[in-house]
Amino acid sequence: MKVRVVSRDGYRLRVTTWGAGGPHVIVLPGLSADARSLAPQIRAIRRLAGSTHVIDLPGSALGPALRRNDATFANLARYVGAVADDLGIRHALVVGHSLGGGLALHLALDRPEFVDGLVLIAPAALGRSLHWIYKLYCVPLIGRALLQPQPRVSKRFVRRFLVGQTRRGDEHFLDAVVRMGSRSRDRALSARATVWANQPSWWRRLILFALPGGEQLGFAIGARLASLPDVPTMVLWGSEDRVICPSDAARLRAARPAVELHVARGAGHMLPLEAAAWTNAHLRRFVATFQFAPLRKAA
Repeated sequence: MKVRVVSRDGYRLRVTTWGAGGPHVIVLPGLSADARSLAPQIRAIRRLAGSTHVIDLPGSALGPALRRNDATFANLARYVGAVADDLGIRHALVVGHSLGGGLALHLALDRPEFVDGLVLIAPAALGRSLHWIYKLYCVPLIGRALLQPQPRVSKRFVRRFLVGQTRRGDEHFLDAVVRMGSRSRDRALSARATVWANQPSWWRRLILFALPGGEQLGFAIGARLASLPDVPTMVLWGSEDRVICPSDAARLRAARPAVELHVARGAGHMLPLEAAAWTNAHLRRFVATFQFAPLRKAA
């Protein structure tokens, strides 16, 4: 394992790499998360790829915290591309969970020649709705209070919002998820900056606060779905995801009928940990049969 730090625009992005040389896989964790949230998948990928790189966004692992002006999806995807350039990676399979999945989509749109394929686990940026509490994040005073640095996410919150019925009663599992929480002020402030930077316009927020859906309008790729590169893509989702609706995958399937879609019954937004064996079975099969760009050109 090798840990490097890439500096961009005054921020420091931590990159943890296993292996050497290609083919390359880039792994992008979700909002306010790190490699632990995808640990089972990282272990599986390491056995199949030449190099596996986990990229922690600014403020997630190393300070300083992200500023709101720099925290748009488009800009965060640009940071991921800049890290890849710094490491000399010309092509990669990109694996992203939640926010990481949304950044993978934005990266694929902005740099189609770079992305060999996509594995999207409960990705943001495909649909309209997020969990109802996201509306409260958009209200200045309430959002500031809710997104203040906190000691640790509570077990009650994890049970109620992040996991599905299959693991909701598993106290050992819930304790493990709680322990993954971070007390980092920079991470909390970076999460807040990301939420606020990607809100809809103020007048849309006034309308959406009273209506269902629309929370993703500020960063959803919308009509650009049709412009996604025609590369192998697999989408994994939990049927009881309360954070990002699994039905969002239908939009991607409509634009790209060849996309693989698999839904784990009884799993929530923490799918990579809740149903690690199920997720890894699909991931191993996809990666093992995957042809990276240089191999496709040589065929």
